Amino acid sequence: MSAEKRIIKKYPNRRLYDTAISGYITVAEVKQMVLEYNDIEVVDAKTGEDLTRQVLLQILLEEEAGSTPLFSNDVLNQFIRLYGHTSQSMLAPFFEQNMKIFQEWQKRAQAQAKGATPWFNPFAMGGAAPSLAEWQKQLQQQSMQFWQSMGVVPKDK
Repeated sequence: MSAEKRIIKKYPNRRLYDTAISGYITVAEVKQMVLEYNDIEVVDAKTGEDLTRQVLLQILLEEEAGSTPLFSNDVLNQFIRLYGHTSQSMLAPFFEQNMKIFQEWQKRAQAQAKGATPWFNPFAMGGAAPSLAEWQKQLQQQSMQFWQSMGVVPKDK
């Protein structure tokens, strides 16, 4: 994991220039940087405008167009319906925190499996199974707190 942010300049011809290596890179290489936990920032070479979100969404779109999408049509429809609602601002931190919890569980499970067993098979990991239960419990608690704060679920007395 790199502590320094990688600055990538995006030119009008859609080419990406990695200032750390002084060379052009592809979107696939940006994806690899993200997978390797590099902190990246993509900026417009001419205006300096932050284009990081645009490039990350492009990577997601390419992944979703692949053979096994992460989001079903139903989930995508629900996301679209959230835009413009007051709950939109509350959901972003909720999703972010849940992804962090999941990522921590995934790291622990992978470390315990030492690369020999897929992280998503808790029955094959022996010691990692309690981590799955812990992650699910954290996710459940956080979800309940969120829905209680929204007034959808009554608060415990």
